[in-house]
Amino acid sequence: MKKRLRKKKYIGEFQEFGWYVTLVLKNDDAQTKEALREPLLEQMDALDLMMGGSIVSFFVQPVVRMSQEQTQDRQQQLQQWLTQRPEVAQATSSALTDAWYGPFPQ
Repeated sequence: MKKRLRKKKYIGEFQEFGWYVTLVLKNDDAQTKEALREPLLEQMDALDLMMGGSIVSFFVQPVVRMSQEQTQDRQQQLQQWLTQRPEVAQATSSALTDAWYGPFPQ
């Protein structure tokens, strides 16, 4: 397949990766979620990541295309940051998945 088509279809060297994050908060109330929201968004900006979903269950993807190894490094940095937060009882990250073609959970 030609490079132009690989880029258009996000395959080969143009493949993009992401992962799912699920949080269990110590207190599942609006105050705890609000206290976590701003620091989480600041951390995502610092790591050049974007997210979609709710504050306790979301998909994360790098803003710019990165290799699989670079994406795994960002995943580990975010996971470490989340486990150190006082509001978070448990943080679970899925394996890396193709951000365009999945597999996606039902």
